Amino acid sequence: MSDLNKKILDAMRNSKDDLAATDDDGGIFKLIALSFRGQFRYTVMFVMLLVVVFLSLAAYCAWQMLATPDVGAKVEWLAGLLVSFIIVGLLRLWYFLELNRLSIVREVKRVELQVALLAERLGAD
Repeated sequence: MSDLNKKILDAMRNSKDDLAATDDDGGIFKLIALSFRGQFRYTVMFVMLLVVVFLSLAAYCAWQMLATPDVGAKVEWLAGLLVSFIIVGLLRLWYFLELNRLSIVREVKRVELQVALLAERLGAD
């Protein structure tokens, strides 16, 4: 077995997080929990804060649009509402891409472990 495979296998065996990542998939809720514990956790928290802020802004714009009798003001509040929704959509798209990245990283770790175990098994024979 090559030195690189041995290092990968030792690192995977010593790291409980990596071995926990190789268990069953766990679904979307596990990925969401991982996104708040990963290396981009502060970025994810900031994006979630921005989503809440822009959803609140969208609700405020919708309320003002419905409460205003002037048509020109309604159009301006509608523009604010649409911009807020577009920003929320873009932030959610980024977040789902982040979840996809986490899923791919978990799969790569799983494949690395399987290759290292296979190399060890073939080296033992």
